[in-house]
Amino acid sequence: KEILEKYHDLFTLQWEGVIGNIRVPSQAEWEQLLTNCSAFLFYGMERFMSHILLNRLVAMNIPKCHLMILLDLVRSKRSYQRITNSDIHK
Repeated sequence: KEILEKYHDLFTLQWEGVIGNIRVPSQAEWEQLLTNCSAFLFYGMERFMSHILLNRLVAMNIPKCHLMILLDLVRSKRSYQRITNSDIHK
């Protein structure tokens, strides 16, 4: 939020994505964000790969994306429970 406030007037018209814990993006929304971005930042409590299907990510054509920063595995009790529930079905 500090970064958004600091650079709001310069760059945020070009920023698109999901911020906060309001909802989890769908597979289609992840693909749309990756396809249309020049840089991608993921900062999450879970593994990035728990949000997107590996076979779909590998098959994607994302030539516009020049930078991808993945900051994952920030843990909390809630995120650990979500990962555990997700892994049971795999």
